[in-house]
Amino acid sequence: MATKARIIADIVSDMANNQTKAIVVNDAGNDLVYGDAGTSEFYGFKFVDTNSDGVAEDLQVTTTNGGADNIAITNADGTASDLFDESFFASRNLTFSINATTGNLEVTV
Repeated sequence: MATKARIIADIVSDMANNQTKAIVVNDAGNDLVYGDAGTSEFYGFKFVDTNSDGVAEDLQVTTTNGGADNIAITNADGTASDLFDESFFASRNLTFSINATTGNLEVTV
């Protein structure tokens, strides 16, 4: 295992290759490494009726892709109506699914 001084020296020497990243403790809990800076993500939800039966059985999730994508939150038809049924900001890399047994929306961090 490297000394603390060696770990810091390695991190400092690689700063140019790690813009916008944070220094975090690795998963094993024994080293400092560059990792996700934890920036926020926009999540927009749209309930979709895919078979036109009047029941929204699909959930469409739109994100800003870690800041890589610009997205609109309203229609560009002059009404400024919302594109999403629900939306919020949260940490990046959340995964959403619908529990087939309960019908509940579940999120995995």
